[in-house]
Amino acid sequence: MKKAKLRCPYFILLVLTSVLFGCISILKGNVFCVSADGNEDYITGMVKTESIHESSVLEEAGAGEQGLTGNTLPGNSASGNDRIMDSVSQNSVSGNSVKKVLDTEEAVQEYLSGTLFIGDSRTATLQEYAGWDSARFYVKYGLTIWDLLEEKLADDGEEKITVDEALQKQKFERIYIMLGINELGRGTPETFCGQYEKVIERIKQLQPDAVIIVESIMHVTKEKDEEGTYINNTEINARNEKIKEMAERKGVYWMDVNQVTDDEETRCLVSDYSFDGVHLKVKYLDIWKNFILENPY
Repeated sequence: MKKAKLRCPYFILLVLTSVLFGCISILKGNVFCVSADGNEDYITGMVKTESIHESSVLEEAGAGEQGLTGNTLPGNSASGNDRIMDSVSQNSVSGNSVKKVLDTEEAVQEYLSGTLFIGDSRTATLQEYAGWDSARFYVKYGLTIWDLLEEKLADDGEEKITVDEALQKQKFERIYIMLGINELGRGTPETFCGQYEKVIERIKQLQPDAVIIVESIMHVTKEKDEEGTYINNTEINARNEKIKEMAERKGVYWMDVNQVTDDEETRCLVSDYSFDGVHLKVKYLDIWKNFILENPY
């Protein structure tokens, strides 16, 4: 009997120990399974969340591109941006595809009210006959790029002040510049462009928020070109090429007016458009006016 009593506690202890280890194993298995399922669900959720986020970004980028160009651009966002910038660069000559639309007289007047035109007698013709009373003009017959900033062309109450002084006082949204016909026969294309660049730098300093548009030197007619004087289209083309390169280098717009005023065959100013081979007749000013308004900046 004593031996039986001694074996019984050991037996019971063995059974209890086995049961205890079994329970622990089961519990560990369940906890592991729950943890694995939880982690799997969590990881899956993260993947799904990232996927949705990525789709949202792509959709927003597509919507942004469509809003800028009217059509969703193919490819990734980098190539899309490149295409948009290419469009702007290409259209700096003939107009900007991501531009304002001046489809009402009110829109035209609002556009002109923030615009300054700088130029010689050619631009003075716009001031005199275009009917653009809401725009500002700093113009003078015989004006050159050499004396532009120091010329007293701006009204300041009862007196005239220089262009440099005026640009310090009044801010403009955009500034068009056409100069170069009076500079023919003076200096070289390089020295002309060098002075033009100095003027652009000064205007940018005084008008940091303004869009600057450099207009090409308008060609002369074939008849004027063949007179054999220093006023000829070969010289005009050489200077246009230089200031076009300068405009691109300085980050300002280039507008080639000759696209709409040239004869397609001769690449000279259409003879019928001019009364002296240099200046536009009033009745043909609309060609120039419309080119400006159809390609706003």
